[in-house]
Amino acid sequence: MSANIVIKNIRVPTIIGVYDFEKTAPQTLRLDLDLKLKHRSGSFSDRLRDTVDYDEVIRTVKFFGSSTQHELLEKFTYDLAQRLLAKFPLANVDLTAWKSIASHAPAEIAVRINLQAGEDWQSDRSAKWGEWRESELND
Repeated sequence: MSANIVIKNIRVPTIIGVYDFEKTAPQTLRLDLDLKLKHRSGSFSDRLRDTVDYDEVIRTVKFFGSSTQHELLEKFTYDLAQRLLAKFPLANVDLTAWKSIASHAPAEIAVRINLQAGEDWQSDRSAKWGEWRESELND
């Protein structure tokens, strides 16, 4: 048995984007969270202190959005997942961040991160992102 808290459609204004025009004003991201709890005692005790306070999760998410700036949605999503794992007793965070693409309106792009407690993607620097070889592209 596992216990999860699912929070959908959190609206978070933040500065995000690669292009100069994206860095001048906040954009609103839409976030969906699926939080796997480390402990299931809230399911039996009916006490808030035995679970994760989802109001506090939402406050944390909104504060993160308002106090950070990212170019990539991937980095925003990863950093937020790390923050949630550090602050709350969670075993896993599944986080999807949706961003409108103004140049392709009405389109949206989404990035989904599934991060386990104790997992650190940044320590794995063996992958060289952005370095493509012609032979790999033709496979």
